[in-house]
Amino acid sequence: MKEIDLHGLGHNEVKNLLGNWLILECNKGNLPLKLITGNSSRMKKIVHKVAKEFEFKVSQPLDSNAGVLVIRE
Repeated sequence: MKEIDLHGLGHNEVKNLLGNWLILECNKGNLPLKLITGNSSRMKKIVHKVAKEFEFKVSQPLDSNAGVLVIRE
């Protein structure tokens, strides 16, 4: 599963870039996609909001890693 690491990116930067990244990776056939968010609840909320706007689903990985979210079609 391909990973995108959001560490080092600001919240506003993720808000502006994530939708395009998700569409691009979906078009490449790279879903499901692992997003490394770290433990920031604000970053996770941003990911959930952007994913919902673009009609993607968000879930926890099977290993229950709290710092990772999985994006699916």
